[in-house]
Amino acid sequence: MVQVDGRTILKHIALITAKGGNQSLPNKNLIPIGGLPSFLHAINAANKSGVISEIWVTSEDNRILDLAMDHGAKIIARPSNLAQPLTNHGDVILHAFDEISSDAEFSTMTILLGNTVMTRGSDIRATIQALEEDDDATSAMTVWEAQDDHPYRALSVGASGSLETFMQLDQQVDTNRQSYPQVLFYDQGPWTTKFATLQNSKVNRSGPGPWWWMGDRSVAVKRPWLTGRDTHTQFDLDAQEWWLSGRHSKGLA
Repeated sequence: MVQVDGRTILKHIALITAKGGNQSLPNKNLIPIGGLPSFLHAINAANKSGVISEIWVTSEDNRILDLAMDHGAKIIARPSNLAQPLTNHGDVILHAFDEISSDAEFSTMTILLGNTVMTRGSDIRATIQALEEDDDATSAMTVWEAQDDHPYRALSVGASGSLETFMQLDQQVDTNRQSYPQVLFYDQGPWTTKFATLQNSKVNRSGPGPWWWMGDRSVAVKRPWLTGRDTHTQFDLDAQEWWLSGRHSKGLA
């Protein structure tokens, strides 16, 4: 950390988004998983990465903000209009960016979901390293590669109530999944974005898919499925407990 013309210059920071009100599971960012409120796992991962200079938590919930401060994080009191069920995640991130960048600059911001515990410090380092190795990249995100869950195999229920192919293709889809083109899905793990990318996203929403704050050259950091998981149901809570137990890495599950 250095001071230049009265502004703090940081290398890497982390932002944890942890809303208080939730529709799928009440207070899901505070639900104990592995003995800790969910969002504290994100703080722990940022600390264990060994590369994060500051950790910030954005929330409208005073319980979350108080716990965040108790664990050494800085806080952003999110306005209620950015804590609604249909609030765009990118708007929350840019609000936090404006709050942080009013006094400081940084090289990268790693954005972590408060209700996803399946993130290790090494995952954060991997996304930062991907940007350090590619000067032209605007951001990096963790993904998993889909074969059985490929869009070619996606179905929907039609008007008649029967299953229909979701994608209308010109050719018959092969049963051999190895013949499909590569498809990657964001796995709810770290997004790491450059300072300039976030600044530019205020006027140029060019990121891949719905993640418009990631810029026009986001690179992939692959993790195995099941590695990342957002929390919507009891099944997700159980999956995260299983992941924290370490059995996924010991071949016991």
